[in-house]
Amino acid sequence: MTEPRVLAIGTPHAFRGQVARSLQLEDDYVDWLPSVTAAEESVVVKNVAPHVLVLSHEVKDADALGIGDFIAQSSPTTAVVLVREQPTPGLLAAAMRAGIRDILDRSADDFELGEALRRAIAWSQGLESLGGNAKRSVKPRGQIISIFSSKGGVGKTFLASNLAAAIAKKSDREVALLDFDLKLGDVFSYWGQEPTGSPAELQSLATLDDHDAIVNVGTAMTERLWAFGVQPDPAAEPFSGDVAGKVLRTLRSTFDYTIVDATNDYSDQTVAAFDMSDEIWLVTGLDVVGMRHLLIAMETLQSLGVPRDRLRVVLNRADSQVGPSLADVERVLKVKIDLTIPSSELVPRSLNKGVPAYFSDPASEVARSIDRIADKLLGTPISHHRSAAAGRKKLRAVFGIG
Repeated sequence: MTEPRVLAIGTPHAFRGQVARSLQLEDDYVDWLPSVTAAEESVVVKNVAPHVLVLSHEVKDADALGIGDFIAQSSPTTAVVLVREQPTPGLLAAAMRAGIRDILDRSADDFELGEALRRAIAWSQGLESLGGNAKRSVKPRGQIISIFSSKGGVGKTFLASNLAAAIAKKSDREVALLDFDLKLGDVFSYWGQEPTGSPAELQSLATLDDHDAIVNVGTAMTERLWAFGVQPDPAAEPFSGDVAGKVLRTLRSTFDYTIVDATNDYSDQTVAAFDMSDEIWLVTGLDVVGMRHLLIAMETLQSLGVPRDRLRVVLNRADSQVGPSLADVERVLKVKIDLTIPSSELVPRSLNKGVPAYFSDPASEVARSIDRIADKLLGTPISHHRSAAAGRKKLRAVFGIG
């Protein structure tokens, strides 16, 4: 038998040690990821199936059922085991339907957990030995770029909207712009429009796989750019991590680039976007409060398991005379500023006109700054896939589809 591959999911990080101890292994023999979305990404992107995936008591029921169903379809030789503080009524039946093999009481000792995990590993290895671990086909995979700031008013939505416009224009590829703020999203305002969709319509992306049906949920902004958002509702609740992950996965398999205007919190929905992002662009200004938010955001993201090399920093209104110099910022905070955007009256003027600044004045310093960010992203090959648009064109050519 091969060496068991065990993946522990969910906080606290000490859960990894508990799983390893129950199997009488060193901690390093058990992999750990902070969320179910990160686990799904690991299975999809690395295309390596663990023998057992064990979910901590802090993983929400909905997310646990979601990843159980996902694993059953994408990695059928992987056993899923769920640890609960106290199982809720009806959870056992729902878990069985989702393909979860076992639910364990958190108060159980390490021996009971270890026995359950060994049974799950043996079941998985048995299937694997029968050839059940055939390599899965991987859908075309575009890039996801999240734009984030925990402080409002720094230009996060401005950057997301204009960056999406620039990538669509410069790349000749299909781009999605996702406004993930269900309460007070402003992406459509930069285009002089108002979103008309509902959270249910946006959530329906999780179940779609037809290109035309997917783009119909969005609104065409340019020839190759579609925006996705909902009518703002201050009472709206964010999606669960499981639903958010499925929505993002649909967009990623449909569009070559998905630009996410993330909310300024750390909800499960936002963390799911972070887990799936190829890059996260953190936006800040030169003021002291903005810099404090930047440092806290970087520390928080890394504590959530986001690798430091995925983080980029863009300094907005970088020529402001009221703050420290760029060199001072990098020296004192020990943070590399990847790119800068200057102050300009073009930004509020273009917002009032409902035309992105990138289109309002392409020769402006603001537009050139957006160009540099777009060039940086386009200069990186789209990871793990050929162009989704090119793939569709090839299929149409081969099969004579219109």
